[in-house]
Amino acid sequence: MDRITRYILANFSPLFLSLFLTLFFLVSVIFFITVSRLTALISVSFLDLGEIFLYAVPEIFTYTLPVTFFIAIAMTMYNMSKENEIIVLFALSLNPLKILKIFFFLSLFCSLFLLANSIFFVPISKQMSDNFISLKKMEAKLNIKESQFGQKFSNWHLFVHSNAKDVYSDIVLYQKGKEGKNDKFILANSAKLDRNNSLLSLKLNDGKVYDLGKEKLTQVDYEKLMMSYNPKLHELKSNNIIQYWMKAKVSKKRAASLSFALLVALFPLATFMFALSFGIAHMRHQKPSVYLNSMLVVIFYYIAIFNVADRFPLYGTLGVFLFSVFISALFFKKRVLERF
Repeated sequence: MDRITRYILANFSPLFLSLFLTLFFLVSVIFFITVSRLTALISVSFLDLGEIFLYAVPEIFTYTLPVTFFIAIAMTMYNMSKENEIIVLFALSLNPLKILKIFFFLSLFCSLFLLANSIFFVPISKQMSDNFISLKKMEAKLNIKESQFGQKFSNWHLFVHSNAKDVYSDIVLYQKGKEGKNDKFILANSAKLDRNNSLLSLKLNDGKVYDLGKEKLTQVDYEKLMMSYNPKLHELKSNNIIQYWMKAKVSKKRAASLSFALLVALFPLATFMFALSFGIAHMRHQKPSVYLNSMLVVIFYYIAIFNVADRFPLYGTLGVFLFSVFISALFFKKRVLERF
């Protein structure tokens, strides 16, 4: 890495980190406010909130990293132009294509990271978050109290004599037979709720199972018996990445999500030349509106994303990317290459 590259990166890095961390913090606060509404439905501890937040980090990256990267490039070039550093570099025979090359590789790396994040990590984190919240809602429904009738565990009526630190004593479960099936009783000396591999189950210890037939009574003694809480737990989302995105062939919503993910990830690569064009200027002869221009590019690009994702998710994605690259290259040529 030569001195010029190190010097430009030394100006870019602190600005990018400060912008990114600020925006990341603001989006995180909004996320926590949104998640706090869950506390009205389920009991969520601080550690649970932390786990839900970790699941949301890949999605937060999707919304914060592309915009901050674009603005950081524009602001870096603008600050260097304002201090006449860019003009001095050009006067010392630096070719603008050298700066283009530096930020091309940075943009390529940023887009590749965002592609991996959007295609792999976001779907996985969404599924894990949805499963975690679903499990918490199921746990909230199962609030077993001692010495109370009318409680249910899945399709079993449940009665417990006492409860000490989530360990239940003297448990009775009853299931009424339907359509010719026998009534069943389960007795246990003790039991404990167990969450294992995102499944909620009840571990029964030292008890008996009774099958009440019309002509005979069947009894089975056991030392340990495991009962799953709800058959719906087996329907928790568990699609792998290929299954998840292959649904884009038949689902318009999933196709729109794929188009959105790709275009947002490619935003740095498609627009970094706009940022260079807005920031590189001769301050004595030009007064660049770097803030306004940057905001307009972000707004128009994201408007294009939402329109294309809903209407033309396949060909529109490629079209928006190529059109953005072409216009940004043309803009860079007119604003920078022809002047410097």
